[in-house]
Amino acid sequence: MLKRTIAVAALFALQLAVFTPAQAADDRVNVLQYALAHPTDNSRLPNPPALGDSVPGSVKLERPNGSHAFAYFYWGGQPVIVDLKTRSIVRIGGG
Repeated sequence: MLKRTIAVAALFALQLAVFTPAQAADDRVNVLQYALAHPTDNSRLPNPPALGDSVPGSVKLERPNGSHAFAYFYWGGQPVIVDLKTRSIVRIGGG
């Protein structure tokens, strides 16, 4: 339980760093804004996505030019932002 709590807290901190107007230092684009402007077909997952979940390799991730750390896919008409290093979900939805 503690391990998952720490992981969720770390993902939340990462999410704040990436999706504030001051973009993350290693990303030249705001991945959420890019994903909203460039929607894709919905991906199929066995269960609804949740923060911290690992995305299966069968899900095609879209990587905006200039983004070295994050990519996205769509599920249920909403963008799902993924950390490329771990394939963990760091944000769901655009609101």
